[in-house]
Amino acid sequence: MADNESPRQIKWNGGLQQEAVDLLNTPGHIVVTPTKVGYIIATSDREGLERKFAVKHRKRNKPGVVLCGSIEQLKELAELNPEIEKFYQTCVEQDVLMGCILPWKEGAQEKYLPEGAAELATDVRGTSCFVLKFGTPGENIARELWEKERKLVFASSANPSGKGNRGVVEGIGEEIAGETDLIIEGNDYVASIQPDKT
Repeated sequence: MADNESPRQIKWNGGLQQEAVDLLNTPGHIVVTPTKVGYIIATSDREGLERKFAVKHRKRNKPGVVLCGSIEQLKELAELNPEIEKFYQTCVEQDVLMGCILPWKEGAQEKYLPEGAAELATDVRGTSCFVLKFGTPGENIARELWEKERKLVFASSANPSGKGNRGVVEGIGEEIAGETDLIIEGNDYVASIQPDKT
């Protein structure tokens, strides 16, 4: 193990990382996972959102995004018109990462948002950014939690606020690495999506 590697760091197994599912299924945990564009901090409740904001030193008026593991989940959560739904469907078919800021479907916040999470997962208009096709490691986790538990996953980039996400686990910074409960290292996965990125 390298000197700067956390004892809570594991290599992505290429499928569903059950360790992350188990952590996010219990209160207050945060997990770092790779995506198509780098690393994110993922969590599933108010306590975890508070930890995410604290470790990123992020202003509370910048809510976390809602990760959707399928278009069916998106339809259950967000208010879509036919044009937006078709747009997302095209992105799914072409495996293109997409997130739009949308209103919640009537009754969905009350049904699915964890207690106390609304102010940290929505903006002042009560809307959220709903993201699809963000990368297999996190999609698998979000899909599993939604399909088995109807539990949401919220996320922000896993880098200090104001600093770019370099697409390598080493770029998440010491504070995030030290605070998170699990780090899923997937540098090879990120590089496979963005082979020309430096």
